[in-house]
Amino acid sequence: MIFHRRSVLVLFSIFTVAIITHFCQGQANVNESLETASIYVDGSNGSDSNPGTQLQPLRTIGKAASLAMRENQQGVGTRVIVSPGTYPESISISHNSRQTKLPITFQAATAGTVVVSGADLWGNWSVSGNLYTHSWPYQWGNCAALPPPAPLQQEILLRQERIFVNGSPMTQVLSMSAMQPGTFFVDETSAMVKIWPPSGTDMSSASVEVASRPSLFNDQSQSNIILRGLTFQYANSCRGAAAVTFSNASNILVDSDSFSQNNASGLWFTNAQNFTVQSSTANHNGQKGFATYKVKYGSWQSDTANYNNWRGAQAAFYTFDSGSFRLFLDHNSTFNNIVTLFNQTQGIHFDTDNENATITGYVSANNLYGLLLEKSQGPITVTNSFFCGNNVQGQSNAGGLDVRNSTFVTSSANTFFGNQVNQITLNGILGGIPVTNWENGETYSLTNDHLTLSGNVVATVGSSSRVFYDSYLNGTAWTDFVTTLSSDKNTWSAGGSTPFMVPTPRNGSLTSFSGWQSLTLQDIHSTWGTSVSQPAKCAVTPDAPDFWLLTSNLTPVTASTAGQATFVLNTVSLAGLTGSANLSIDGLSAIPGATASFSVSSMPLSGTAVLTISIKTTTPAGTYPVTVIANSGNLTRTATVSVIVPQTSVRLSTTSLTFAGQTVRTTSTPQKVTLTNIGSTALTITSITVGKNFSQSNNCGSMVSARASCTINLTFSPTWVGTPTSTLTIVDADPTSPETVTLTGTGLAK
Repeated sequence: MIFHRRSVLVLFSIFTVAIITHFCQGQANVNESLETASIYVDGSNGSDSNPGTQLQPLRTIGKAASLAMRENQQGVGTRVIVSPGTYPESISISHNSRQTKLPITFQAATAGTVVVSGADLWGNWSVSGNLYTHSWPYQWGNCAALPPPAPLQQEILLRQERIFVNGSPMTQVLSMSAMQPGTFFVDETSAMVKIWPPSGTDMSSASVEVASRPSLFNDQSQSNIILRGLTFQYANSCRGAAAVTFSNASNILVDSDSFSQNNASGLWFTNAQNFTVQSSTANHNGQKGFATYKVKYGSWQSDTANYNNWRGAQAAFYTFDSGSFRLFLDHNSTFNNIVTLFNQTQGIHFDTDNENATITGYVSANNLYGLLLEKSQGPITVTNSFFCGNNVQGQSNAGGLDVRNSTFVTSSANTFFGNQVNQITLNGILGGIPVTNWENGETYSLTNDHLTLSGNVVATVGSSSRVFYDSYLNGTAWTDFVTTLSSDKNTWSAGGSTPFMVPTPRNGSLTSFSGWQSLTLQDIHSTWGTSVSQPAKCAVTPDAPDFWLLTSNLTPVTASTAGQATFVLNTVSLAGLTGSANLSIDGLSAIPGATASFSVSSMPLSGTAVLTISIKTTTPAGTYPVTVIANSGNLTRTATVSVIVPQTSVRLSTTSLTFAGQTVRTTSTPQKVTLTNIGSTALTITSITVGKNFSQSNNCGSMVSARASCTINLTFSPTWVGTPTSTLTIVDADPTSPETVTLTGTGLAK
């Protein structure tokens, strides 16, 4: 049975009871006093043939884990104490019928001095010019791609190689021709790897670390585990996996740990419950920082997840299964004093069947997206939090808080300041989305209803930004939203006079604060227009100078009927890095007959450029990846995009025409569009039409022979002063029909 969330208010009461229960259960409670034995590990002075005493320590944590599990079977709780150092190993524990519920702790003797590494030190590099070469023993190939409905996944997304020079990560490229300072290329065919290290690097003494282990700590079903003061880094997990994983386990405490520079995710809980993650960080991971799947009673306290999804950004893969926090099927969890900054993805993303979540004291700033609540039945409550400078790409339907087909969301005493384009948004699918509760099997049809906004500060920076966005969820979706909305005692501030976008009276309508009050009958005691300064919580600084290379083309671009595909690129400077990035392209030779050009050859590190790829009439149909390379000194960033060459017989000379100023009620000189049938059979023409203020005549007739052309003449006759636009539409038998040409002109007064 499918329940419509708007009508099943009794469920909200049930959820409220669940929240109260959650506060009693929603965390780890490991009794460390039951740990009566200690095992010592010293990677420099120990031996795995030792008994693991303080005087005769073990060498590896993995051996200590085996002994601790054996002690556990004998009814002894154990603390594993690890001396400072780097431990290049993979640790695995699993529950069996002989295991007890006694606790095991893995902790650094001194917090922050123990590194569990997925990488090994490599030496003996041979040199030729700027490149250093080493034999490559691995044949990993591409990781498995996600099945549909996942978007296209570029090859770079599916790679797992990682190399660090003196602790700095090198950027992976997929061909020799793409190499720039700060990059590496693995040639599996020749079993070789090449590095172009940063200038000034002495490779004879440099620390070169090559990632080779996908998992650093894996707990399968063993409960009552503590990780404390440890760093897990350089795992080369495939996308969808994590450096540290807890599966089917309960009563887990992760305390003051770090998950850094891993190829995919840092820390992942799946089918787990009663866990606490506190005072921990998950920074610079290629996909996700922290992740959950089908969990309950999680407690996140004072955790930080910054600079994540760099691997995804190399493939313009910013949102699908990404996020500094990515939470699926997460029930009864608390998030207190969480920080997510400068992620090339969402700050926190609740994705599907999330309920009974409370977020307090959250700071989300300068991420590609802010807090996304998607397909979640709630309740989800956000209080005393700050959302600033998110939506770095300026996406038209994103902002600070994005509610997508989610119910019973409460935002109270939060500050939304200077998020690009929008502060609070509604998105989703008309008619609702069915979601099944994994615990009780109930299915809900989720729409955006029962949103509560209370005591928030919602402020834009600039005159074109909006405080609220819902451009298209009209009809019953708007009715469901507005009749269940509770909004009051908020402070709304914007540079423009109509910063509320609503889907009534038509999609994309803009209205004022008073118009918003009239439409919603809400915000009666709210204030409008108060000047708001940047909150101190939003004055954040990146940890190192860097820059991002981004594209707004999140899906492949189909070449137009004029044979061109354009990609919009932008760079984002971090920590005040100045200068410019030189642009180049790799992979163009794989598109027969294609050429490419940039609008600028070098772009500022906070700038915009356009890549145009032009194809010939002989270019075979298909989808072709190309990689944009941006180099600034020793930093190289890449973004791979794809162009689709359609199966078509139609080629137009242009896809847009602009007419100069023309006096009203006079007719311009004609401009022409040439239609060429590049196919091997005749092309049937059904109609050629144009809208108001423009006229057309043509000699195409009802059919254009193979390899022949015809001409469409267009004139501009403005009927009013202004800038009329219209479209030339050609309907024919080609699969790309209808083909269009955008027309623009300027009408002048007499």
